[in-house]
Amino acid sequence: MVKAERRIDMKKKFLSMVMVMSLIMSLTLGLTGCGSKNDNSDKKVLKVAFECAYAPYNWTQETPDVGNGKQAVKIKNADSYAYGYEVELAQRIADELGYELEVYKIEWSSILMGLQDGSYDAVMTGVCYSAERDETYDFSSPYYKRQIVGVVRSDSQFANFTKLSDFAGKSAKITTQIATNYVPYKDEVPDGVIATDYETSSECFLAVQNKTADMVILDYTTSVSALATMNNLKMLNLDFTEPEGASNDCCIVFREGDPMRDTVQGALDKLGWNDKAEFDKLMDEMVKLQPASN
Repeated sequence: MVKAERRIDMKKKFLSMVMVMSLIMSLTLGLTGCGSKNDNSDKKVLKVAFECAYAPYNWTQETPDVGNGKQAVKIKNADSYAYGYEVELAQRIADELGYELEVYKIEWSSILMGLQDGSYDAVMTGVCYSAERDETYDFSSPYYKRQIVGVVRSDSQFANFTKLSDFAGKSAKITTQIATNYVPYKDEVPDGVIATDYETSSECFLAVQNKTADMVILDYTTSVSALATMNNLKMLNLDFTEPEGASNDCCIVFREGDPMRDTVQGALDKLGWNDKAEFDKLMDEMVKLQPASN
């Protein structure tokens, strides 16, 4: 009788252990796979950081209405919304994957640090590939190819310059956005004076407008965007040479070795996002849509 009771007790304990193990396995399977889960949805989440202050690539607006029949994406932990070339492309990638897009607004100076500490999955804010960055991060294929230009005041002595050699002996004060692929181009300006670099492209254009700097070196698209509201600036198409080990191809940035890179790259491939004509078509649309305040 005692042995029978012991067998029953052991059987109950065994069944309890099986139930516990099954529960643990169910929870584990629910948490595995690329992308995190949204607390209020069964969808996985693609977390992407943008400056949200780099029109027409990305910008901030107060309402979700855009004007092209689509909706801007609400910024995480904010009452505002984000849109632009990169936000639209990120949304297309998320839709292709069946994920929900979660947008983080992060300042340029700390955006890659947040990627490293796992605050989000990827960065899309006009970051270009370089051999130096490749030692620390993984990159997608290019999603936009940009052209480097100079922007000066239209009433300055530099307004009619057509080549870099025209700057020789002029001691022009040159600025750009801090810690970007634009910085090495400053060295290509003959007798250029290295001026203060700025956190945002908007600050760079204001520095030229206010005569703190004589020329800002940035990309064509960002400059076109700025000139739409800053009438006293002029863009110069100069003979810049791409620095060794760098490129002007904008890529999505991931933590080194993160499988999310291959997941997102697969979506880009399925979207066929490798045609410069398509790049330019979407960018032209964003230039027209961007708010004047950006």
